[in-house]
Amino acid sequence: MNFLSHFYIDEQSHKSAAYHLGLILPDISRGLVKGLGRHPTLVIENEFFMDLNEGCRKHLAADKCFHASPFFEHGSAKCLEIIKQLPFQETIHRKWFIGHILFEMLIDRLLVQHITIVAPRFYNYMRQIEENNLADFMNHHNCTDTVRFLRNFEHFRKVGYIANYPDNNLFAYSLSRVLMRAGLPPLSFADKQILMEGVQQLESGFFANRQALLYELKNVFE
Repeated sequence: MNFLSHFYIDEQSHKSAAYHLGLILPDISRGLVKGLGRHPTLVIENEFFMDLNEGCRKHLAADKCFHASPFFEHGSAKCLEIIKQLPFQETIHRKWFIGHILFEMLIDRLLVQHITIVAPRFYNYMRQIEENNLADFMNHHNCTDTVRFLRNFEHFRKVGYIANYPDNNLFAYSLSRVLMRAGLPPLSFADKQILMEGVQQLESGFFANRQALLYELKNVFE
């Protein structure tokens, strides 16, 4: 799942900001640290560490459940079907991967558009995180570049780009950035516009019944 979807599924109002950061930490730290959430206990008795670790475990469990669900299989197949039909100007590699990512990002876009309180709550938790505590946690887990991670995290919570997913240009830009991080070429300006034509088809078709789609998402985890 994408960031906001993890938060939407596993938000617990009585939990700390560290727990809620943990819901996305395995993804935003990818490539810099391994094993987050895979250890049931921590050597250090530290509430911040334990809450963050609990959130990471929730993340892994949610991903495992979501990616094994018929809901994900059907939704990503619908996205791939549209992508294969689009007249991209340049060669697009790993279309199956784009279908996977696009489906997850479109769910986050739907949440921003139609459950408007979710993104502000999410970023409010992110702003509560103290950098020193987070640095200690990452160093404890042998992060290969804690300075780089903290710089990226600060940018992530300051810019708040997920809240801008309803903007077509920014949504296409965000998807292109994901592809670049996965080692794929960025989308050209023309192909971003073509991609958004596909998004419009999806949102007038498969994504048209927004309430039913969010119900199906929640139902995956019942």
